[in-house]
Amino acid sequence: MVHINPLGRNWGLLVNWDDLGKIYAGLAISWTVILYSGVAWLVTHRNHPYLKMRNIPLAVAATSFLHLYLVKIMLAYTINGHFLCSVEFWIMSIYLPFGIALFQANQVQLLSISIQQRKLLDGDRMSIRGPPRGWGLWSRWSSLSALKKTYVFIGIGMLLQVVVTAAIFGTNRKLQGHWGKIPEAQGQAVCRKGPEWVPSAFWQMFWSCVYGPYLLYKIRNVRDTHQWRLQTILCVISGIPGSPIWLASVFSPRFKPINRYFVPPMWLAPGITVMQACTIFFPIYSTYHSIHLSKTTLSFIRSWEERSRWSPDSTTLGSTSTHTHSTLTIHQKPSFRTEKPQYRDNEMYEMTITALENAIATNPLPLLQFAATKDFTAENIIFLIQVRDWKTSWAATPSPPAPLSRALLFNKAVEIYAQSVHEKLAMFPINIEGGIRTRLDATFEPAVKNLMEGNWETIDPYNEITPFAGDEGEMPLSPMRPGNPGNQMRTSWPLSSAPPTPKSTLSSEVAEFGRNMDGIPREFDEKVFDAAEKSIKYLVVTNTWRKMINEMRGSPRTSHESMP
Repeated sequence: MVHINPLGRNWGLLVNWDDLGKIYAGLAISWTVILYSGVAWLVTHRNHPYLKMRNIPLAVAATSFLHLYLVKIMLAYTINGHFLCSVEFWIMSIYLPFGIALFQANQVQLLSISIQQRKLLDGDRMSIRGPPRGWGLWSRWSSLSALKKTYVFIGIGMLLQVVVTAAIFGTNRKLQGHWGKIPEAQGQAVCRKGPEWVPSAFWQMFWSCVYGPYLLYKIRNVRDTHQWRLQTILCVISGIPGSPIWLASVFSPRFKPINRYFVPPMWLAPGITVMQACTIFFPIYSTYHSIHLSKTTLSFIRSWEERSRWSPDSTTLGSTSTHTHSTLTIHQKPSFRTEKPQYRDNEMYEMTITALENAIATNPLPLLQFAATKDFTAENIIFLIQVRDWKTSWAATPSPPAPLSRALLFNKAVEIYAQSVHEKLAMFPINIEGGIRTRLDATFEPAVKNLMEGNWETIDPYNEITPFAGDEGEMPLSPMRPGNPGNQMRTSWPLSSAPPTPKSTLSSEVAEFGRNMDGIPREFDEKVFDAAEKSIKYLVVTNTWRKMINEMRGSPRTSHESMP
């Protein structure tokens, strides 16, 4: 027999521990356990490459602020008004707006990552030898990324929310408990109605009705592989109905029978729950999908190795191999283009490191574009291209390299390290093991500090002053978004694989650095990037490369027509 208090939420002396009150309490406890199990999983796996880009600390903070408010309104019927109106006002005016504000900041991450990856695709990479940054406020503001500027605006809005809330509370006697000659129960009910509660819903209404649709418009052309765009769409749509219905339930007498069992703020609960679920569980799904993709790709590669081991044509793959992960083989000199092995299962062949290496060596642009526009991992492909060109330059240098040549090679290696590896200087540091990063830090960190301390001329690692970069050429890139097949993007990449002769017009700084050999570690050689390169190749072949192959197979063109 179901028992529900016929008076509902009547602000009486007793709590509503009836069946409906127990359901509300059970839902609050269950959702808390489920949600924070997901939070614990994200925190535990926060170093996964596909979680790093999502700013997990900010997502957890936004979810926690919203959850405190959600639990409060879910228990509102059960506690039956045994909660001070003044405390509820502060929770409504601080925790909900702060949660929504932090949630907005977290959702901007997708737009920011997409824009920054596009900049990488366009060859926009900051040099460590740029002019010293100005110390004025305008210089600092101009140097901030769009994401950080958004954080500043949101922070200012949060500060204003605190000031407005304090001003309303300080000038409103009703919120301070002065209700006149009426019983406390009626006073608590009266306290919860009034225009002073409207500003507390401002952030929710601004997000759902203004900023949310604007953000959807800005990301309309994003087609990512992480379901991030879908997550943002669901979050925005779920928040649209809440605030208008909440305001109607507070001020309209028609909602009075409903308000006795479904308190007005509960109209915000469905939207908040969807926002929390998408923020926490979409990244978990994306990570599990990435792990599953990695395992299946490794299975493909092991099967390929088994078959090639017993095939009479296996010698065409090259005789030299090293290992990056258990039985995963990297073939150093594959004869991919002219002597492609004739296996019935060519799909298995496309999954191998050999196919990836051929793409990097001959035509990396399709992979680079896919990584930048859909997988948001362009930094990995750029690093592989940089190391490829750097190794080509080293191979073209007489062995052992002359002191000046060695200094110039080290100079370029420092640029690669700063732009792709350094955790503070790189826009998107590559995800490599701690031991590999530590060794690279020990080799290049002192040189980076020396270069940053000097007043160096702005030099991009691929411009003409880099002695082993070829002449720049314009390469057209067809964007991978539907409906724009003719729109061309352009970027500058070195087209020549053979390094030109170093120019005699090198800057005095570079020449001086070349004569000063004391700054170059003795362990610096052509293998300095080998471990990092193998680690990134493993990461790319088990995730980004596999995703691109799968997309090619699903497109009108076959994978073999698309492959280089």
